[in-house]
Amino acid sequence: MSKIANLFRIAYHGSEFHGSQIQPDVVTVEGVVKEVLNEIGCSDPILASRTDKGVNATCNIVTTTSNNKCKEFVGDFIYKLENYPIWVTGFCDVDLKFNPRIARRREYEYHLFSEEKYELFDEAMQIFVGKHDFKNFARILETDTIDTRRRVDRIETIVQNEVIICKIKGLSFLWHQVRKMIGAASDVAQGRKKLSDIKKGLNGEKIDFTMAPPEFLTLSNIEYDKIKIENIRNERIMSIKYEMSKNDTLFWKELL
Repeated sequence: MSKIANLFRIAYHGSEFHGSQIQPDVVTVEGVVKEVLNEIGCSDPILASRTDKGVNATCNIVTTTSNNKCKEFVGDFIYKLENYPIWVTGFCDVDLKFNPRIARRREYEYHLFSEEKYELFDEAMQIFVGKHDFKNFARILETDTIDTRRRVDRIETIVQNEVIICKIKGLSFLWHQVRKMIGAASDVAQGRKKLSDIKKGLNGEKIDFTMAPPEFLTLSNIEYDKIKIENIRNERIMSIKYEMSKNDTLFWKELL
């Protein structure tokens, strides 16, 4: 029987995991998903985007291969995830050559609950739009040889129920990049840094900025060309999200 490539869109609550990437001796999103998929006869799972410890996702993508179409075993996948704060929210079958890490765009969303000066915060965030070298706004290891230039396509900030919601779109992001960007803009809004300091940082000058905490960051979307994902809504998913949303800021309310 020929293999079929399966794609699943998942959401998860980051506080229960030591990040998304599989690691020894700790619970991670990738570790749980891989174990469950292997149990139901799937192989070679690939997670589209990595998230740090504590970071949430309302849209991450995992692909795997099996002998069946998604709709034939998505129920088993959902059932076996019942003991974890991971939810399958969509699925589709894709070409075997499809690579989930090659996306058209990713979107992150950050919620700020402190009393930031909204206009100044937004002005600071807009400096990051475009292509820049983000080495001063990311965690770069001495052994890394990666290109630290990235393009931020769009940043939108709105105020909703006294919460600043910042949406950041781009092709890809460096480790801790979004949290460092948010932290730098917060530094400016709270008077700890100047707008010119962000520009200096992007131009290579070493400046220490605050790194925003992970629990208010959400991977909210990953876009692909020519992929149509079928949505899943069931009573278990919605009831759990509702219970969590009552005690967990705005994170799950967007999915209700």
